[in-house]
Amino acid sequence: MNNKEKNVYIACSMIKAKQLDFSLLDILIEFTKSQGYNPFVPGKMEDASSKEIFERDMNWLRNSSKIIADVNEPSHGVGMEIMYAYQNEIPIICLLNEKNKPLSRMVEGSPNTVVLMYHSKNEIEEKLYNFELDKTKILFCSECNEKTIHLDKKCLKC
Repeated sequence: MNNKEKNVYIACSMIKAKQLDFSLLDILIEFTKSQGYNPFVPGKMEDASSKEIFERDMNWLRNSSKIIADVNEPSHGVGMEIMYAYQNEIPIICLLNEKNKPLSRMVEGSPNTVVLMYHSKNEIEEKLYNFELDKTKILFCSECNEKTIHLDKKCLKC
């Protein structure tokens, strides 16, 4: 496995995998690579047993410094991955198409999470390319008085 600081876990719902549009995953893979990161994308992996998937994905989560989550479909697995990131102070970037609102308030309210809303794939590509993964960290914010997700030392929750 590569250097943890340069690994990004890309989460998405898999329960209806045959019906989902995975082109967003291709955008996320290209985005992370363009910023010098190694994407791990369970949505692009071969099927395996539930136990193998759990162990493989948890191993990658433990070895990732950021998580990007497609939250357009409700998913217990994505929720577990987001909670793992929260508990381990890993920045979480959620992507949500406006047409799929509302988002779980547990996810939206997490201090480690920023939600990038979009209407089209072009719009999310533009938002992503203005987002610098290297400058995304969990830091203490003196304004809201808690540890929150920051981009270049600017709190994204305030």
